[in-house]
Amino acid sequence: MFTIRCLVPLLMMIMLLGISVSASEFPPGMQPISQQPDSTRIDLVEGAQPTGNWVIHFDPNTPLSEKKEYLQRVGADLDQHIIERIAQLEIWVVDAAERFDTRFSRDMELVEGDFYFDSDVELVEQDFVVSVNFDIPPNDPDYDRQWALPHIQAEQAWREMGELDPMTVAVIDTGVCMTHEDLEGRVLPGGYDFVDNDDDPEDVFGHGCSVAGIIAANTNNGIGIAGFAPNSMILPVRVLGPSGSGSMADVAAGIVYAADNGADIINLSLGSMVGSQVTKDAVEYAMEKGVTVIASAGNSGGSLPGFPARYEGVVAVGAIDANGKRSSFSNKGGDIWAPGRDVHTIYLDNGYKALNGTSFSAPYVAAMAAVLQGKGEKLHLDGGDMTWSCMNNGACEVVPGS
Repeated sequence: MFTIRCLVPLLMMIMLLGISVSASEFPPGMQPISQQPDSTRIDLVEGAQPTGNWVIHFDPNTPLSEKKEYLQRVGADLDQHIIERIAQLEIWVVDAAERFDTRFSRDMELVEGDFYFDSDVELVEQDFVVSVNFDIPPNDPDYDRQWALPHIQAEQAWREMGELDPMTVAVIDTGVCMTHEDLEGRVLPGGYDFVDNDDDPEDVFGHGCSVAGIIAANTNNGIGIAGFAPNSMILPVRVLGPSGSGSMADVAAGIVYAADNGADIINLSLGSMVGSQVTKDAVEYAMEKGVTVIASAGNSGGSLPGFPARYEGVVAVGAIDANGKRSSFSNKGGDIWAPGRDVHTIYLDNGYKALNGTSFSAPYVAAMAAVLQGKGEKLHLDGGDMTWSCMNNGACEVVPGS
C-alpha cells in the first residue's frame, strides 16, 4: 500500500530532478530568444564612440575552419569585412556592424535570431575610438612659453582629434638630434646623411633638431616642451652641413629618399630664391607617390615664396608673430601662415631655444598635416592663419600685412 512515508522520498526525487533539468544548458541552436550560453558574451559600448567594427574573441582551441564558418554565419565576407587578426590573442576584428547592431537591444536581450551564440566564441565586443592620453594642458615645464600652441588651438585639437593613424614626417634638414631627451621614442631608426654619405643623420648645427621638436616632441612627459602631433614619427634626413647650407642636388636626393622610405609628409625648412630642375623633379616625384610636401616661404621679406616652396603643389608657409601679424622677415604669397617668431623649441645637447623664421612655421603646418591626415582629412589651404578650427570648419582669418 502506497503511504505518505513512501511519497516523501518520491517528491524529493522529483524536486531534485526538476532542479537538475532547469539548470541544464540548452544546445546553442535551441537557446530561448533572450538567453545566451555562458560561453558567449556580447559587450556593447557605453560612454565611448564605437568605430562600427566588432572584436570577436575565439576560444583558443577553435580550428580555423570553424572560425571562418562562424564569420560567414554572421554575414562577414572573408575578403571584405576582416579588418584585422591578432593571432596571439585569438582575435578577429570584423566590419559587419549591421549583423550585430540590429539584433540586440540595449538591455542585452536578443531581438532577432540567435546564431551569434557559439561555444567557439568567448566574447564579442564593440571596437571603439580612443584618443591621446595626456593631461590638457600638458605638464611639460616649458609649455607656457609656447605661445604658438594656444594660437593654433592645440588644446582644442588634442581634445577633438580622436584616434589617429600614425604618420611619418621626414625632416629634410641639418639632421635631427636623435638622442634629445624630448624626442625619445619619436625618431625612426635609420634615415640618411647625404652630406657625409652615411646612415648617421645626427644634427650638429641645431636647425633640424628644432624643427623636429615642434612636430614631435613628447607631450606630457614632464620634460621641456610639447610637440603638436602625437601620432607623428620623425624620419631624419640630413642634406645641410655644419654651417646650415648644402646643395640643391642633395636636397633633391633627400626628397626622393624620404618618398621611397615611407614618408607621409616631408618638411623642407630650407630654400633659395633661385629654383632648380632637379629639386622640382624630386618634389614632383614625391607628390606622385602621395607625399604631402611642406616648405618654408623664406625670410627675405619678398612678395613671393622662395624655392622649393614656390613649386606647384608644395605647401608654402609664411610666418606670423604672437599678435597674428605677418612677421616682417616673412615672404608673402604662400598657401598658409603659422607661428614663426619667438618659437620655443628643442635644441642641441638636450637644450631649448626661442627661434625666428619661416623655418619654424613650416613644421607647425607639417604637424597639423600629420594630425589631419591621421584623421583621413587634408589641409585646408586658403592663404589664412592656420588654426584647428579653420582647418576643420571653414575659412581661416586673413593675416594682417600678408
